[in-house]
Amino acid sequence: MFKLSSELAICIAVRHGIVTAEALIADGVTLSSIRSAVAAKLLLRAHNGVYRLATSPDSFEARCVAASLADPTSFVTGVSAARLWEFRSVFHSDVPVVTCAHHRNPFARDVTVRRCGDIEAGDFMTRRDGIRLAVPARAWFDCACDLHDEKFEAMTEWVIDHHCSVETLWQMGRRLARSGRPGSAVVSRVMSTRADWQRPADSGLELRVLSALERAGIGPLVRQHPICLPNGIWVHPDGVDLDVKWAVEVDHVTWHGGRLKAQQDKGRDRALRKIGWQVDRVTDQELADDFAGHIRELVELHALRAASSAFS
Repeated sequence: MFKLSSELAICIAVRHGIVTAEALIADGVTLSSIRSAVAAKLLLRAHNGVYRLATSPDSFEARCVAASLADPTSFVTGVSAARLWEFRSVFHSDVPVVTCAHHRNPFARDVTVRRCGDIEAGDFMTRRDGIRLAVPARAWFDCACDLHDEKFEAMTEWVIDHHCSVETLWQMGRRLARSGRPGSAVVSRVMSTRADWQRPADSGLELRVLSALERAGIGPLVRQHPICLPNGIWVHPDGVDLDVKWAVEVDHVTWHGGRLKAQQDKGRDRALRKIGWQVDRVTDQELADDFAGHIRELVELHALRAASSAFS
């Protein structure tokens, strides 16, 4: 086996055991040495000019690095990018989904190829380990061809919460969606349930509500207290009064506009009632219209709950 420089050895380790013939030759390794290493199965061919060290595991990340190094127009996207970004509501695929330009055919095996003529520099970024990865908005759009509406809607909510604004997703959808492109219809159906004026929630709104309730004499309120539902799922309401099993939730209807989330919230509230909890909800829009009035209403609801608990 040929000897590698410390610099290349570190690079290969960072890249999950993947190396290109170009990098080996630049490090002083001859073509005949590479052929001998391949014949001895010390180097395992991944794609044309791309190899994995036999001592390195055949991991999902290694396959993604190999696909990224196989062609400069390619990037990992769709459900594979969703796995790397840790999107929720997406199944895990062990075979990388890779987009590349129409005229390219660089891959040998273990890759699902989707060719596209609409690739921009801002559609991907390169990780430290060499994986060329779709940015969240592009990964989101490319997932649509593999998910049904409800799964895609749930994933969309998670992406909005953790990565992108609604406006960013609208822009990506308008740019890529077209008749005949896989996933375009799913994107259009799910995004049509939203309005492009929707905006991020005020991250401090829950704190304002809980502070106002405590000033009104309720509490102490416990923030994000874990409660186990009968089905084993744990929930964390915005604020709870443990003494009377009362919870308050602030719903961001101008942010979480999806039907699926509303259905999940109602189901969760019913499950909480089964174990003796009362949940009262108020929306960000209601608070924007009349903050003081809705705080008074929550105080009244809490008083009724406390009175009923005293007699139970």
